[in-house]
Amino acid sequence: MKISVAQIHPVIGNPAQTIDKVAQLSRQAAADGSRLIAFAECLLTGGSFDSREELEQGAISLDALAPLLAVSAESGIHIVVGFYEKHADSIFNTAALLGPQGVIGLHRKRHLPFMIGDRFTDRPEEWTPPVFNTDIGRIGLAICYEIRFPEVIRTLALEGADIVVLPAAWPEQARLLPDLFSTVRAAENIVYFVAPNRNDLDGGMQFIGMSHIIEPSGTTLTRAGLEDGVFSVEIDLAKARNKSLIRDPGVFEIHPFRDRLPETYRL
Repeated sequence: MKISVAQIHPVIGNPAQTIDKVAQLSRQAAADGSRLIAFAECLLTGGSFDSREELEQGAISLDALAPLLAVSAESGIHIVVGFYEKHADSIFNTAALLGPQGVIGLHRKRHLPFMIGDRFTDRPEEWTPPVFNTDIGRIGLAICYEIRFPEVIRTLALEGADIVVLPAAWPEQARLLPDLFSTVRAAENIVYFVAPNRNDLDGGMQFIGMSHIIEPSGTTLTRAGLEDGVFSVEIDLAKARNKSLIRDPGVFEIHPFRDRLPETYRL
């Protein structure tokens, strides 16, 4: 199965134009055989806001995703994309998983760093592990800063995620995350790890790109530089569903999930 990670410059201040750009790239990726394409955190709305009032003006509702839902319905591709979501009286930093039948699931960011628009963002009160059944496997969602919390990705893996998609907006100061953390999160949880990052300049903050897909062994399958593009790889979900590492049966076997001892851990 082919999946893709997209790294593009949004049209800052114009979500409709950015949505059109995402729709076009998603349609092209589907034509090239991809079943999933993932876009960065806050891509549709931008992320740099200096007040709650600015954030409320810049946020969009789920209705704005209609063009993307149309592409998914027509082509069969699944789309993950990030944006600031206007929901009743709240504003959330949201990643949406869209599929041919509509909105499959949402993850509203719970771990909020004191920076960019997240300073003024609401934390959702209700929460269940954001792992969703699709016809291309079980997909888990997290967002950017949440990579720093091992419990987040482990929870998705324990809920049966085959693929974890983590839309990001990492600047130079966060280079450690795409350089090291992504590889560790993929390997320790034996999942495919998909991290689309922004590569544009927003509110004076330059994002570093480096969007990537890592397989359950920790091997990097694709990693962008700073350029725009859609980067695609072939994956085998069986690798994410086999949680044992057997080099020599009966002699050299490792079972990281079976051998867990939750009663000895303090979260």
